[in-house]
Order: sequence, then C-alpha cells, then structure tokens
Amino acid sequence: MRFISEYLGGLKNLSRAEISGLLDAYGGEIEEDSENYLIFSTTNSEKIISRSTFSKRIGKIIDDPENIEVGHNKRYALREKKKKGRDSLITEIARKIKGKVDLTNPDVTFFIYNIDSLIISEVLYERRLEMLIDPRYETRPLNHPSSISPLLARGMINIAGIKDGEKFIDPFAGTGTFLIEGFRMGIRGDGIDRNWKMVEGGNLNLRHFNFPEAIKQGDFSDLSSIEDASAIVTDPPYGRGAKIFSQSRNSLYSEFFSVLSGFKGNKVFCLPSEELFVLTQQYLDVELIDKMRVHSSLTRYILKAR
Repeated sequence: MRFISEYLGGLKNLSRAEISGLLDAYGGEIEEDSENYLIFSTTNSEKIISRSTFSKRIGKIIDDPENIEVGHNKRYALREKKKKGRDSLITEIARKIKGKVDLTNPDVTFFIYNIDSLIISEVLYERRLEMLIDPRYETRPLNHPSSISPLLARGMINIAGIKDGEKFIDPFAGTGTFLIEGFRMGIRGDGIDRNWKMVEGGNLNLRHFNFPEAIKQGDFSDLSSIEDASAIVTDPPYGRGAKIFSQSRNSLYSEFFSVLSGFKGNKVFCLPSEELFVLTQQYLDVELIDKMRVHSSLTRYILKAR
C-alpha cells in the first residue's frame, strides 16, 4: 500500500529522516519526496503510524478517486491543502464520495493535496501533542536545564531504525529521557552515566514512569560491555560546568567518536557545534539530519552514522 506523510512545519528534515528510519526497521521504501510531503510504500503501516513523532499527518493514498466509498451508515469529512492560486477541488471530489458529510464528528476524514499533483488520502494519523507527551514529565523527580525534549528523543530513536523488542544504548543517560521514550515505544534502552547523582536521578525518573532502572554508573568506553544492542542514541553533555569537561572538549569528543566507530549498529546523536560536526567526519561516515536552536548559546546538530 502507498501512504503520504505530510511534513511538520519547519521540521521537514527530521520528519523525512524519521519515516526513513522506521521504513528501515519495518520494511518499505520512499517513492517520492516533495517540499510538502513524502510518499512511501509499506505493508506495516500500523507500526510506522504508532511511532511517528514529526509527521503532521499520514494517510492512505486512494488510487481511484472516481469511486470513493465511506461505508454503510458512516459519515465523512473532506479537507484540502491547495497551492496558492489554485481553485478548490472540495466540491468536485465531494460529489464522487458515497456517504454523508459530518465535519464535526466524522467516521472517516479524506484529505486532498491540491499542490503539485492531485493526491487524495484517507487520514490515518494526525499529530496531537497530548498523545505524544506523557504528562508525568511535569512531575518527574529529576530535571536538568539541558535535558533533551521527549519529542526529539522519541524522534531520534525512530531515526535510528530500532524495532520494538530491540535494545539501544545511551552512554550519556542523564535524566533518562531516551530510555523513557524507548520504553514507551516497547524498546529497551540501557544507560550509562559518569555522574552518580545523575544515575540515581535518572533511575528515579524511570521508576516514576513505572519502568525498570536501566542506568548504571560508568563511562562511554563501557559500551563494549553491553551486548545485543542494535543502536546508540544519545545526547552528550554540553555544559562547561559538567564534570565530564574536566578534559578538553575536543579530546573528549575524539575519544567518543573513536568508540562509536567501533560500534557496528546505527548511531544517532547530537553535537553542540559545527566544529565538532567537522571533527566527527574524521572518525565516522556521518549524515547531518538537522539543526535545532535550543537557546542563544546552544544549537543541537542532529547526526546519524551507520
């Protein structure tokens, strides 16, 4: 089957990389990539839809728009996104649909993409933050100003192409956000952190979400002691005050990149500067997924290496 994923505004690169990673995990391929959406084919759409974070909308493409059936006693809504200057096709398409209109509480929603070429889809997913963000984050025992957002953590796990039931490693586990989001998607994460206070606090956070403690005290060089991991997903500490920066920053990251280069699975991680992105390329075949400005002194460079 063919599906259309509409990019979330301003996050096209993350949205595309996430769908690509999920297709790597569950099977399928991207057929078309435009400015506003991508079209992909898969036989496992349920998994991709349930994991999606950065798609605004995902729908099943209707191959025969001349004969759209809603189903017995079902009601539908019809919406449209059109290119400026084009005439709306809502009235024309509505005449071809066998069913009753209900814009408030429809059983089925159809979406017309009247942009480059005409595409009509049956909407299967629309992004709602209340469905993606667990409210327990507001009361978790340990917070940190540089903690990664749950949404980005979730998206990075998907970009890494990890299936449910598989395991990944976060060697800078901190408050445990990657591990929490992994567990929420049925994926086991094992965490490492040098700072014992962060180990205790991160494990408290995991228990707060009713997940098992999964962070141990150690160094990123301990990656080799964790078996059966299919990926590394992490956000190294950036603050100059962090204990890990008792070493020079470039020296620390050189050691980290060297360890990553010996890991066979996918690696998805953040860096705080373009300088470190350049340094990474001495060790890894790395792709820049996107840049995200966090605040005036921090921009996250999101990278993927195979």
